[in-house]
Amino acid sequence: MNQEHFFLKKISILWGGAMLGILCICITGCSGFYDVNPYSVVKDEDFNKNRDDLNAAAMGMYQPLTQEVHKFLLWGDARADMVTTGQKEPDPYINEFVLNAVSVQNPYTNYAGIYKTIARCNRQMEKVYDVAKLDDRILDRDAGAFYAEALLLRSYAYFILAKNFKQFPIILSDVAENFKYVNESGDTVIRKAQSMTNAEIRNGFYYMNNREDIFRMIYNDALTVLGILPINYQWNRNTLPAQERYGRVSQAMAATFASELALWLGDYQAASAFANSPVRNNNHTLGTSGTWTNQFTGSYASLHSMFLLGYMYNNAFEVNRLQEFTSSVAKDGGKYYLKPASRVIKNIFSYEGGDIRTSFSYKIVNGDTVIWKYIGSDNVASMRPAFQSDASWNFYRSADAYLIKAMADLMLNDYATAFNFVNMLRVARGLKELDPLQTNYRDKEFMLDLIFKEKARENAFEGKRWYDLMLWSRLSGKNQLADAVAAKYSSLQSESIKAQLQNQDNWYIPIDPLLW
Repeated sequence: MNQEHFFLKKISILWGGAMLGILCICITGCSGFYDVNPYSVVKDEDFNKNRDDLNAAAMGMYQPLTQEVHKFLLWGDARADMVTTGQKEPDPYINEFVLNAVSVQNPYTNYAGIYKTIARCNRQMEKVYDVAKLDDRILDRDAGAFYAEALLLRSYAYFILAKNFKQFPIILSDVAENFKYVNESGDTVIRKAQSMTNAEIRNGFYYMNNREDIFRMIYNDALTVLGILPINYQWNRNTLPAQERYGRVSQAMAATFASELALWLGDYQAASAFANSPVRNNNHTLGTSGTWTNQFTGSYASLHSMFLLGYMYNNAFEVNRLQEFTSSVAKDGGKYYLKPASRVIKNIFSYEGGDIRTSFSYKIVNGDTVIWKYIGSDNVASMRPAFQSDASWNFYRSADAYLIKAMADLMLNDYATAFNFVNMLRVARGLKELDPLQTNYRDKEFMLDLIFKEKARENAFEGKRWYDLMLWSRLSGKNQLADAVAAKYSSLQSESIKAQLQNQDNWYIPIDPLLW
């Protein structure tokens, strides 16, 4: 029996005899470009027997996210200030994100893939210790590592949801079997799904209305994981190959994640302390400007990469839709949905000379300004082969830990440390150090602007800008998002968009309340 769960904007509960399934309706028009699926379905009765099964299930937890990266680009960048539409006659659904006018009918608001990952994580956590009893090769620490991996990935999936949607269900169990929910008395209840009516299941989905509570739940899970995950990828007493080393969550990623969550929660001391772990880890350094492009042109980039979704076209025809979304070359499958917003990026990127990020993040191709990270195969002019978008999608890179550390220390009024971390990043990317005598580094407002500008250059077009503007607004106590996003529009649109985004309720992607 296939126990995978698929979620749309609407969660539909269907009964099939004694089986509960959750159906995902595919997005119309999104399956024609890259629809190669190298994954096969394994029957449950033949699975969950040994360590190899656990490892295969662990790898399967990440797979649904690999199909969602074009949405992550829409959610985190198309709505923000650095990206606009590339087409003369824009695709209406893509353009809704660019115009910050997303409708409840927009198919790209579908978060099915995220809930599919959550479902697989829940199932892994519920099966780990049962499998450990069947395979004496699985030590307690190994079972704990598999459990922690699933818990951490689930927490990160909820973090994605929390930054994008105002309300969404919290599902903490494999609902195909046991359904865990919070009742009206606030007690956590576990019932067999087969014994419940459709209405009971639908009403049992747990919603946290307070965003801070959601962040706190995610944060506590990240803290739990930190003491369980193996250090430096020692997994089942084996060192993982690069493919799995960066494509799976790790202790270094968990520390960075915890540091970022602490920053969002205003616990700056904890944020600074947790950031120390990846910063001091020799496996995760800022690298050099000469190796920076490898994380996009190759499958993996040692030192730079921390947690990513990798694709292997040559081995399994694994691809993403980023070439379609960003290339202006039709014969390569490019539809040029999105491009850099020229009026904004010229004020963000450095033109001092030597900054590898300026010369690689975007380029002019046949007169069109394009996002180069996902279509370029080198730093000059070579492009990826047609229909072979296997550029990695980065969730965390080493530089993220350094930038989080800089923010946390700045909020602790440790101006010198924050300034030093900014300079370390600049030098690693080919720029000169800023002179402390010529820089007002003890001005917090100035430093926040400096740090977030560095972050914009470092993470340009990686689906992070909208959330960075949200975080900047939290740290500064000022609505930075409304001001920044309004800057990409014409004067006629700018004031309207700015007024709209002054209301933080409008920062989130809408979901039709009638569908819940």
